[in-house]
Amino acid sequence: MTRAFALLNDKRVRDWLYQIALVLGLLALTVFFVRNASENMVKAGIASGFDFLWRNSGIDVPFVLTGYTRADNILSLFWTGVANTMLVTVVAIVLATLLGFVVGIARLSSHWLLSTVAGAYIEFVRNIPLLFFVLFWYFGVIAALPGPRDSLGIFGVAFLNNRGLTIPLPDAPANFRIAAFVILASWAAQWLAVRWARRRKERSGQDAPVLAIGVLLILVVPALAITWASLATRWDIPVLRGFNYRGGFVVIPEFVALLAALVTYTAGFIAEIVRGGIQAVPHGQTEAASALGLRPRRILTLVTIPQALRVMIPPLTNQYLNVLKNSSFGAAIAYPDVVSLFMGSALNNTGQAIEIIAMTLAVYLVIGLAVSAFMNWYNARIALVTR
Repeated sequence: MTRAFALLNDKRVRDWLYQIALVLGLLALTVFFVRNASENMVKAGIASGFDFLWRNSGIDVPFVLTGYTRADNILSLFWTGVANTMLVTVVAIVLATLLGFVVGIARLSSHWLLSTVAGAYIEFVRNIPLLFFVLFWYFGVIAALPGPRDSLGIFGVAFLNNRGLTIPLPDAPANFRIAAFVILASWAAQWLAVRWARRRKERSGQDAPVLAIGVLLILVVPALAITWASLATRWDIPVLRGFNYRGGFVVIPEFVALLAALVTYTAGFIAEIVRGGIQAVPHGQTEAASALGLRPRRILTLVTIPQALRVMIPPLTNQYLNVLKNSSFGAAIAYPDVVSLFMGSALNNTGQAIEIIAMTLAVYLVIGLAVSAFMNWYNARIALVTR
């Protein structure tokens, strides 16, 4: 008995007991709600389970990356929605980051007009709802483009109109798979070359031609691989037939509008993060770099930005997660993402609300946790102080 009281007085033991009790309580609460929901669904005659995923879908999707057809099952429809969500999210994150860095640096420019325009853009974006941007790009910009017969031609092979952007499509993608493998191998070789050069520098003090090797492996080799694949592949060029173009691949206007909205909206917030991160770098760092004879552009890229990243990464992670969650606004313009296809079309066809909602939430949770894990890893990698 005395030993038991002694263990209870141990703070670590008490903390473990509290956590175990909390977990057991949450499990009991979850079991209660699941059993209650199951009993109510049985009484109401509502089917439960995930057998519906193997039913025939019968739903047409205007924008497909996975080879889905309406003859496939609902599980294939689900993965099509996930792929479309991932596509717009990844592309929007990359473009919003680039635009945000440009606007954020312009906000700190000594040029009055450039700084004022960047500041006005940031203040406008941060005080307008995202839904406005989605509707503006869809109804105000995309819908104002000419019809297919008056399309805006791009080098005679791509055509932009109010039905989307029609681009050439390779008949056989095998050459591009080879090119992608070559590019990945080239980038992996560059990573190994950088590690080798760093170790050589630490061991002998001798520099290696990292810049020349990087230009070759990161730029020249991928450019040659893509050029070879393009020339060695037969292309399906879009041709105007009747009232629309036939052939090629159509980037639907819903994708363009949602992507433009996410990029222009998120870039305003990223710009403020960039501005704050740059201003957080002590002035002594830039003054020392200037005293060494570095030009302003080199100071920005070699001294300021690398140190500012340590401040910017945590809030950037929040913005990247917001891009993922805000992609669900595509349902407002019928972009075929996981919300529109699965929680919209599939839910109407099957009526299995609990399963469909749970799977959709799981998609956002898993992707969000993956983004957070990657950004946390990168943040720990560049941190000055490690635990």
